[in-house]
Amino acid sequence: MRDHHTDYDRYVTDLCERVLLTLLGDVGPWSDRIYLAGGLAPRYLVGQLPDGARAHVGTTDVDLIIGLALGDEVPETYRTLHNNLKNAGFRQMEPSFRWSRTVDGARIYVEFLCETDQVASGAIFRPREGTGSSVGAFNVRGAQLATRDYIERTIEGDRLDDGGRSTVTVRVAGILTYTVLKILAFQDRHENKDAYDLVFTIANYPGGPTAAGRASADSPVAGHPQVAEAIVLLAARFADASHDGPHAYASFLADPDNNEAVARLRNEAVAAIGQYVTSFFR
Repeated sequence: MRDHHTDYDRYVTDLCERVLLTLLGDVGPWSDRIYLAGGLAPRYLVGQLPDGARAHVGTTDVDLIIGLALGDEVPETYRTLHNNLKNAGFRQMEPSFRWSRTVDGARIYVEFLCETDQVASGAIFRPREGTGSSVGAFNVRGAQLATRDYIERTIEGDRLDDGGRSTVTVRVAGILTYTVLKILAFQDRHENKDAYDLVFTIANYPGGPTAAGRASADSPVAGHPQVAEAIVLLAARFADASHDGPHAYASFLADPDNNEAVARLRNEAVAAIGQYVTSFFR
C-alpha cells in the first residue's frame, strides 16, 4: 500500500496520461461511457495551480468509471473494450477489474469501476460474462454520479508504442462526484492517499475551497442521497485536527518526526474542507 508522497513521481503520472490517451483513442463505442476518476483526475479538475501551491504528487494507475447503460449493451461492445486493452499490451489481472502493463520501465495499472445493484458494493461486476469478454468492474458507491456530473477536458500527447501524437477528449468526474468517491473510499479503506487527493483537489480548485463548494452545490447531482451521506461524512472526518482525515493528509505529506509540519498540514486540511462544506450549504 502506498502511504507517502515519496512513493509517487511526475514521470509515472505522465505515463498514466499516455495510457489514458491511447485507450480513449481506441475506445470506439465507449467514448461517451467512460469517466476518469482516481489520482489522475486532479490534474484536470484543478488545471493551473495557484501561485506557490505544491504540485499534485501523481498516481500509478488510471481509474475509469464505466457508465453502464440501461439494458442496451450488446456483447460486441464489451468485446471491443476487452480487445482494445489487449491490443494496447495490457494483461488482465486478478481481480479481473484490473489490467496492467509495464511502460518505459514503470508498471501502470488500469482499473474499471462501476455502480450497480446486481452485485454487492465492493464486489466485481461482469456485465457480459460468457460472451467472449471477461471485462470486470469494481462496484463502487457513487460511481454512477459521474454520468451526470462531469467535465470534459482535451488532452494531447504521445500514444504508446510509438503511435504518434493524438488528441482526445476525456470526461472527468466533476468536483462533487470526485469528493463523494474519495470520502467514501477513505471511509472504506482509510488510505492516506485518498485524504490527500481530496484535500489537494478542493484546496487548489480554481477559486479555492469556497468555489469548489459552490460548484458542488450547483451540480446536477447535489440533491442525490449519496451526496448528502458523503458531505456529512466529509464534515465529520475533517471536523478538527484530531480527526482521522487531517491525520491521514499530514501523514501522507510530512516527515513523521517534523511535528511542526504535521500540525500545520492538519490545520490546512481542516480549513480547506471546512470552507468547502460551508460553501456547499450556502
